[in-house]
Amino acid sequence: MAKHVTTKSGKKITLLNPAEKGRKFAAELKRNVHATNDHKIKRDDNGKEIPLTDTQKAWRSGYLAARKDNANCHKAKQRSSKK
Repeated sequence: MAKHVTTKSGKKITLLNPAEKGRKFAAELKRNVHATNDHKIKRDDNGKEIPLTDTQKAWRSGYLAARKDNANCHKAKQRSSKK
């Protein structure tokens, strides 16, 4: 569940758990644009959507791949412990 926090300076921010962060990254990769933690598209000063750079795409893809690898490892351990 996303957590809304107010900083000492009064700024309100949204913190995501790993599953929500993965969903956000997947949505960003699909649309190829930046999004806030509240799922709003980020825009530049001219009102245009901010696209992801190749480095940012690679980071998001790597994060999703690591989560998938970890899930597969967990499932394999669960199967082996049932034998």
